[in-house]
Amino acid sequence: MPKPLKIAIWVVVFAACAGIGAFVASRSNPFPPGVEDPGVHETPSPTPPAATPWDLSMFVKSEHVLHEGGACHSDWKVSGTITIQPNGDASGVADADLASPASCDFSQSQVQTKAIRLVITGALTNGSLRLSFSEGGRTPVGSQDLGGFTNTLRFIHPSVRLPAGAQRGKAAAHVARSDGDVGSYSSTTTLRLSLQ
Repeated sequence: MPKPLKIAIWVVVFAACAGIGAFVASRSNPFPPGVEDPGVHETPSPTPPAATPWDLSMFVKSEHVLHEGGACHSDWKVSGTITIQPNGDASGVADADLASPASCDFSQSQVQTKAIRLVITGALTNGSLRLSFSEGGRTPVGSQDLGGFTNTLRFIHPSVRLPAGAQRGKAAAHVARSDGDVGSYSSTTTLRLSLQ
């Protein structure tokens, strides 16, 4: 057999073997199950946004004006915490403590409430947090708030500006409503929030 023909046959054989090897390699996994490919890096999953806790403080001046004449006053200091979820829902609790003895323009024998547990809900929408309050209990049990703060509580809805990146916020709210007997309840609230 002539030498050039032998060389041509061997070139064809080597080319066929290389082609078959490349085909088999493209269809196989060089790393058996349980062996990690050193060239593959897992992409870390994004961290979900976290809820943000805020410290809340309020000062409330309340008054009950009676139709017979005279009025009762009570002032309250409130402190607590609210948490704003990534979807904007807010919730928390706070304690309102009588800032100074309640006073009336006339003598009375009712037991004045000393402390009130507040339940807070709200929603953050377009950089504005609107809050609502309800009573979660009082001390002493069965006592009365002479100044009427508890009678205005569910009508207090301060709106706090909290744009993205804000560390603090403040708001004020004033409520006035009838006591159902020609008299009236009123309260003025100043509120401050600070990011924990």
